[in-house]
Amino acid sequence: MSTKSTNNTLLILVILLCLVVTALGYYTYGFHSEVQAREAQLAEEKERVVQQLEEELSNYNALLEEKNALKTNLQQAQTRLKQLKKTLTSNKITRTTVQKLQIEIRRLRREREFFSTQNDSLQLETKRLATLQEETQKALELVTKSQDSIQKSNKELSERLMQGARLTISNLAARGVIQRNSGKFANTSRANRAEMIQVCFTINENKLTQEGNKTFYVQVSYKNKVIGVQRYEDWPDGTTIIYNTKTTIPYNQEAYTICELVLPIQKMNGGDYTINVYHDQELLISTELGLK
Repeated sequence: MSTKSTNNTLLILVILLCLVVTALGYYTYGFHSEVQAREAQLAEEKERVVQQLEEELSNYNALLEEKNALKTNLQQAQTRLKQLKKTLTSNKITRTTVQKLQIEIRRLRREREFFSTQNDSLQLETKRLATLQEETQKALELVTKSQDSIQKSNKELSERLMQGARLTISNLAARGVIQRNSGKFANTSRANRAEMIQVCFTINENKLTQEGNKTFYVQVSYKNKVIGVQRYEDWPDGTTIIYNTKTTIPYNQEAYTICELVLPIQKMNGGDYTINVYHDQELLISTELGLK
């Protein structure tokens, strides 16, 4: 009876031991499977973090190439991303480390988005300023053209006024004359009888010309040589005029007639004589006199 009881006890112990071993094996298998699953999940998360880091690095690289104004901040963030990526290569990776890395990635992503928004604003402002500069340049060109046009018009008007203010001469007449005993002059076309050449001309009325003393020079030449007494005067432009008579009148913007007598030193020869009238270093009028 005692032997049967002992066998039963042993059987029970064996059964319990088998159950314990089976349970332990099952637990060990379950724990090992859970560890493997967690390791696989951690590897997946690690891979996902690596991909996120790669994506952010790519984004930052693109920003660095495009956004020079934010280059320093972007480079610092890029350096941080590289450090995070280097951390992932360590064998001592835990879930806490992965979570910290994900938090850091999100922070860096927000910074990149902020930089990108800032740069977009800068680009818009730059575009606006470029447009404004272009509009200002166009307006400046229009103003410059307008000023050039006004200056040109003013110059043309000034030139016209100067031209309009210039004195002019008309009715230039030259004749050979002899003086009677009575003092009166008689015309002659014969060189051997002519005692002198009388030159008359009219200074025309001009309301644009400034009033004041005006000087006129009469020059009579024969075969390119001034006849009679030759007088010289240096003009402000450095030239010298050789003339026969010089007359200054008080010009008051009204017509004024002048007559001059040019006496030869010797008997006059037959031929053509050239008569010139000058004023303000300018030849105003010219004519010829032919004597036989």
